[in-house]
Amino acid sequence: MDTLSNFNMNRAFALNLKESRVKKSIQIIQRISPKGRLLDVGCSTGEWALFWKNDGWESYGIDVNKENISQAEKKGIITKLCDLNSQQIPFADGYFDVIIAGEVIEHLVDTDRFVRDLFRCLKVGGYLLITTPNLVSLENRLRILFGFYPIWVDYKLANSGHVRAYTPRTLKKQLHSIGFDIIKTTGNWVPFIPQRILNDVQCPMLAISGSIFPSLSMDIIMLARKNSDD
Repeated sequence: MDTLSNFNMNRAFALNLKESRVKKSIQIIQRISPKGRLLDVGCSTGEWALFWKNDGWESYGIDVNKENISQAEKKGIITKLCDLNSQQIPFADGYFDVIIAGEVIEHLVDTDRFVRDLFRCLKVGGYLLITTPNLVSLENRLRILFGFYPIWVDYKLANSGHVRAYTPRTLKKQLHSIGFDIIKTTGNWVPFIPQRILNDVQCPMLAISGSIFPSLSMDIIMLARKNSDD
C-alpha cells in the first residue's frame, strides 16, 4: 500500500503562468515591499521560486522530491528536502518575509501543525500567501446538488491526492485561530461552464468572475499576515 508521502513524492506539479490563480498571486506579492526572503513551499523543480528570484527576492524552496530539489538548485534556488507530513520546515523561527504555499495544504493530514509551522517561520509582519481548491465552488455546489462527487476531492489515495478540503470561511478560520490576520481573500475564476469545457487559460477574462464571486471560484487565494508571536 502506498503512503501519502510517497504518493506526493511521485506526483508531478507543473506551474502555468497563464492561470489566473498564478497571475493574481503575482499581483498580490508584487505589492509587498520591501523585498526580502521568500519561501516557496512545495517548490517542485524551482520555476516559481526562480520567478521570484528574478523579481528581486532572496528565493528559497522546499520539496519532498529529491530530484525536484536537484533541479531547483541548478536554477540557483536555495533548497531543502522536506516531507511536510512528518517533518518541520527546516528553517529558523522568523526567517522569512513571505511564504507561498500554493496548492499544498490539501495534500497534508495535520494541517494545523503545518499552519503553525508557517507562522513560526515568518517574521512578525511577514506575509503568507496560500492557495487551495475551493470545496464550495459553483461547479461543486451543482455536482453535489445533483448527487455527483465533488471535483478535486479524493475518497482514496489517487488522482489529485487531496486529503483535505477547504471552503474560504474554513481556511480563514484556521489561519486566524493560529494567529494570522487575513488581509485579502479572492478567487481565481468561477466555472459557469464546467472546466473540462472551458477554463481560465483558454479564456483569461474568466479571472474577473473570481474577483467578483470569490466564494464560488475554483480556487481560494488568501493573503494573511503575522502580527504577533501568539
